[in-house]
Amino acid sequence: MNLFRAFLISVFISATAPAAEKQLTFDGKGKRDPVFAKEGRELLYSVDTSPYYVQMVSLAMDTKGAEPVAIHEEGQRHQMCMAFSSDERHIAFTQCTGNLAGRLVIRDQEAKKDFEIKHAGRGGYRAPTFSPDGQRVIYAFAETGPQQLWSVNIEASDKQQLTESEGISNWPTFTPDGKRLVYSNSRENNYEIYSMDPNGKNETRLTKNGFMDIRPRVSPDGKRICFASTRHGNYEVYVMNLDGSDVRRITNNDERDDFPSWHPNNRQLVYVGERRGRRDLYLVDVDPPKVAKSAKK
Repeated sequence: MNLFRAFLISVFISATAPAAEKQLTFDGKGKRDPVFAKEGRELLYSVDTSPYYVQMVSLAMDTKGAEPVAIHEEGQRHQMCMAFSSDERHIAFTQCTGNLAGRLVIRDQEAKKDFEIKHAGRGGYRAPTFSPDGQRVIYAFAETGPQQLWSVNIEASDKQQLTESEGISNWPTFTPDGKRLVYSNSRENNYEIYSMDPNGKNETRLTKNGFMDIRPRVSPDGKRICFASTRHGNYEVYVMNLDGSDVRRITNNDERDDFPSWHPNNRQLVYVGERRGRRDLYLVDVDPPKVAKSAKK
């Protein structure tokens, strides 16, 4: 009887064990905005290569001991907030061009041509994302008031404002079918996550709590959203269904876990984890490991 009880306890512990994670980088430098490319064979992110320079780099995931390689040589202009079109021909990113000045670039990597989005004012460009068909770029910018979401084509023209809401709108992310756009907004005096049609209509609120829910990203299969939240104290990584149900905490650490992004396999997330003040990239399983059923005797 005692042995059987011990067996049941061990099965329960295995079924509820913390999500398995793997450390991917070890330099401890500040990092942000990780995203997978080439079906998960490359991991791209921005890193503080010096105290005064943020650079976009690529890390080969299928090469043991690989070192990060610069994506573009841009002198000493900061590069961050990168996004890729579905065919990876186009990349959008923000670039610092001077003191308190920046621009959002859409780069055709095949034609080696840049397109720059033009706005009035000196607001900062934030969080570009491509529509699934690769024809539009959605981003955040504060032109005449609170930061709103905007849309342009891949040549940075045909500019359209998508939101006209109170608070700050940021971090747009599409569902794979292109029918919904998920983002965060601060109108409740804290960031909550919402979804809407790509034209800004039919908005639905997905999270409701008094804490920060930021940086949502829709999974490649369109079923779930990962995001960072302070709902349990410090920043941790969470996952919920596309409709906002079944919120689950993925990380549980004393320091900040942030910038989650999906692996193409829909089963893992990469995120920036802080450990003893060092910031590195970690790969974590989203779903708890399945417990194999014992064979009947």
